[in-house]
Amino acid sequence: MKPTYEVRAWRERSWWLARVLDANDSADPAPVGETAHTRALTTVEQTVRDLIATMLDVDDATFDIEIEYLLPNDLEPVVFEAISAQTWFEAAQDLWREASTVAARTLASHGFSQRDMGKLLGLEEHRVAALLDPGADTPRRAGMT
Repeated sequence: MKPTYEVRAWRERSWWLARVLDANDSADPAPVGETAHTRALTTVEQTVRDLIATMLDVDDATFDIEIEYLLPNDLEPVVFEAISAQTWFEAAQDLWREASTVAARTLASHGFSQRDMGKLLGLEEHRVAALLDPGADTPRRAGMT
């Protein structure tokens, strides 16, 4: 198990601050209590990794970090709602893909052409072909038309 550091990050004016709060039992506690800062949220993780790696004189791949991002109370609900919606969207796409694959294969077993299957399922022919191909790249989320 890799050493793991718990970090809390928050925005203060135009800076993102990140404090190392804790370390698991296998981690060197030296970085605990230290704070890093950066201008962009997208660089918080690497900035914290650089801080810990520099303090411990180790490669930043030798440990894990878990970051909790704190937002003002009025922003948390909208961010959580967006994340929840994304999760539901992805689940719906997975369900659609599974149901469409079953439908296409069932229609194919009854002799329907790919053109007819596309018409019935509301898909372009190449999408029907992809559903029928067991080796097709199924993780794609686009192109439900």
